[in-house]
Amino acid sequence: MTDEELEEYVNDIIKKHDYYDRIKDRQEVLRFGKAKNSKLLDIGTGYLSILAAKEFNCRVTSIDLLKEKLKEVQQEARKEGVSKEIRFVEANAAKLPFSDSSFDISVSYGALHHNKNNYRSIIGEMFRVSKKRIVITELTKCGVHLFDRYLYPKEDHKGMALDLEEIKKVLQNYTNKIDVFERKCMATFVCHKQQRRKRKK
Repeated sequence: MTDEELEEYVNDIIKKHDYYDRIKDRQEVLRFGKAKNSKLLDIGTGYLSILAAKEFNCRVTSIDLLKEKLKEVQQEARKEGVSKEIRFVEANAAKLPFSDSSFDISVSYGALHHNKNNYRSIIGEMFRVSKKRIVITELTKCGVHLFDRYLYPKEDHKGMALDLEEIKKVLQNYTNKIDVFERKCMATFVCHKQQRRKRKK
């Protein structure tokens, strides 16, 4: 059995037991975040951008620091017929080049653990540029084990993983309206941005 065949076999088992399906899980996250017809920012370009444009009628801005990754997803978007609906931008998520409240919703799907040292700054920037909701998805302990053992054995997700309770505490600095959706491998925080009350004169 080749490496490719083994990977496909393992993925089939994982899906069969409803542990993780990369497309289905991203679809669920977009539904959790009520992304339909939104102006959406995707932190860390990936297939979620394509799904948001194709199935949720979103106007998407997809950012990443890696030019190669942006080109890869852009090519995939062309194949899916949604390249015109997605704007690809090379940008630092901790210093977003966008004005306040530029988007309806900002989404980070598994991007924060790749930026462990400055994920708090990224969260702050997501709140700054979003009008309505901020959606963050990260690995559960089960997900970390699954990714390291079977899906991505060459990567160290255990070393990169963020503490979900710590993420929630950071989010609570910005809002107390947080919905949590936990699956076997992923946990999603949907944060509702609270409008600041105008002071009475």
